[in-house]
Amino acid sequence: MKITHPLLAISSLISAASVSAFVLSPQSNGKTVSSSTKLYISSWGAGGPPSRRKEKPVSPEDNIQTYLKAPEPVAARPNLDGKVLVSGWVNCKERTDQTVFDFLNHEESAFRFEKIVAFVDDSKFAKKRLISRSARYTGLLDKLDFVQADTEGALPTLAQLEGIKSWVVNAGSDLQIVKDVAELVKQSSVENVSVLVTDAQSLTDASSAMDAAKAFDLPEGKAFTIVAVGAITEAPEGGSPYQIREFGTEEGLLPANATYSRDEGLRAVTECLGLTSACNKAMVFSEVTNVNQTEYKLVKGLREGGYTRPQEFDHMLTLGAEVSFADFPVVLKFSFVD
Repeated sequence: MKITHPLLAISSLISAASVSAFVLSPQSNGKTVSSSTKLYISSWGAGGPPSRRKEKPVSPEDNIQTYLKAPEPVAARPNLDGKVLVSGWVNCKERTDQTVFDFLNHEESAFRFEKIVAFVDDSKFAKKRLISRSARYTGLLDKLDFVQADTEGALPTLAQLEGIKSWVVNAGSDLQIVKDVAELVKQSSVENVSVLVTDAQSLTDASSAMDAAKAFDLPEGKAFTIVAVGAITEAPEGGSPYQIREFGTEEGLLPANATYSRDEGLRAVTECLGLTSACNKAMVFSEVTNVNQTEYKLVKGLREGGYTRPQEFDHMLTLGAEVSFADFPVVLKFSFVD
């Protein structure tokens, strides 16, 4: 008997499809099958030939190799152009913080921004940090612009947000900043906002987190995403699988020792800015180290199966191991019922 190693089964998905990682709008693959009352007489029996039988869905918990399909394009938000504002970074001497800008400028991403605006405490300092050789080679330098805050640590004013279409925010663990961002988005030209909450292990009151998320009761045409993670580490991007829970719930509270890779957090908050499946969702990402946990197997399988990072995040958001966000209308669709 020939035995195929599970990793080889997953890796074979890489060559199964050569597709673009993105489509501009969701596409339905569902087909309507008409029913018939005709008497069915066949050697196949009442079920008909195998080609007509509905395939029984496989859970990733039961069989990860059978569950995984070849990667397909994922739906990107249609308004990822114009100007994007990046706030809360490039304010310290310990690092350049160029990574978040590189992710927004990546040529294979869904982003088509004409300008990437760094909103910083000190524009002269920020220019020295971001004007690098790599920024020149990747074309980031041609898109970069700088706006200085009125006071250190301040959020942009409505005047400074004029003409901004998308906004990526580093809010730290300050839930008041999250609420203030929501109010600014409501009153400004911003259509997409993605907020990174760090040190979320210090947030021990689920109701306070939910109140911050509910502040994003945005008008039609605007969308938000909240990505909360634990204490920041310098571990490399993609080093650990992760699980996703609901921000603002008891299940979404992190243990006191929870940590998360800096670059992985930046990847999550920027990719979610581009994904339709991340619209109007508030999430907590936490690292998974238990090799027997379904999320661990699933994320490892997606990566070994040739899924790009956007495809990976989209799968975890829409078909993840346990959470289907459509099942949580109050928390994640925000019906704002008191």
